[in-house]
Amino acid sequence: MTSDRELRALLKGVEGVLFDFDGPICHLFSPERAAPWVTDRLHDFIAGKGLPELRPQKKNSPIDVLREAAERWPDSRDVELLEAKLASLETESAPGATQTEGVADLIRAFWHYRVPVAVTTNNSETAVRAHLRARKLQAMFRHHVYGRQVMSEGHTLLLKPHPSCINRAVAGLQGPRPDRCLMIGDSSADVRAAREAGVRFLGFVNPHVDDNQELTEDFPEVPVVLDLWRVRSAWLEVAPEGGVPPVTDGNI
Repeated sequence: MTSDRELRALLKGVEGVLFDFDGPICHLFSPERAAPWVTDRLHDFIAGKGLPELRPQKKNSPIDVLREAAERWPDSRDVELLEAKLASLETESAPGATQTEGVADLIRAFWHYRVPVAVTTNNSETAVRAHLRARKLQAMFRHHVYGRQVMSEGHTLLLKPHPSCINRAVAGLQGPRPDRCLMIGDSSADVRAAREAGVRFLGFVNPHVDDNQELTEDFPEVPVVLDLWRVRSAWLEVAPEGGVPPVTDGNI
């Protein structure tokens, strides 16, 4: 794991923070309707359309089902419908999604030192906003949600590791250079996207989740933490003067 000294060095001079959504901010799908259940619903949709079965490498990843569908049938209207189906399932789950421990106070800590935050994710922007509203986090992010854009509105499906959502976030923050921005993510795709966009990266490996060891296996050199309280503590040690140190009360 990354030492406190290394963590402080990574955070020093940060002027914008980009959070992946499912993992660093919340656990999107509940135990009752977990990712395998959502994936099954997508496969049911595909079968109902009479399309060939998909076999993504990560069989329980809804995003990977959508990714493979887009690769197999790039010009098909059915891919747009599949994306809309996934967006609906994500948005249903988002308001009640379990918040990641420590993330609210970490967001507050950046906010109080006037460091803007954004979401950069492969999930639906509608789902992200639904969660932020339910958790009263929307004021911290304002309009800075950069996720999977709606295909039926003419947008191209650009999923991480493509850096599109990160590039849009950096441009949207209107100030920090990419190398002054930090992304907090939990997957190999996040690492690749962050590197392509030229932003700093911190890996979050949630010890309570069984399926996110890929990051440390693929990128053992990447700085990682097991909890977000350490990030908050390190940030408060290197935060610029002029901010108001936040009070931790578990609410935003």
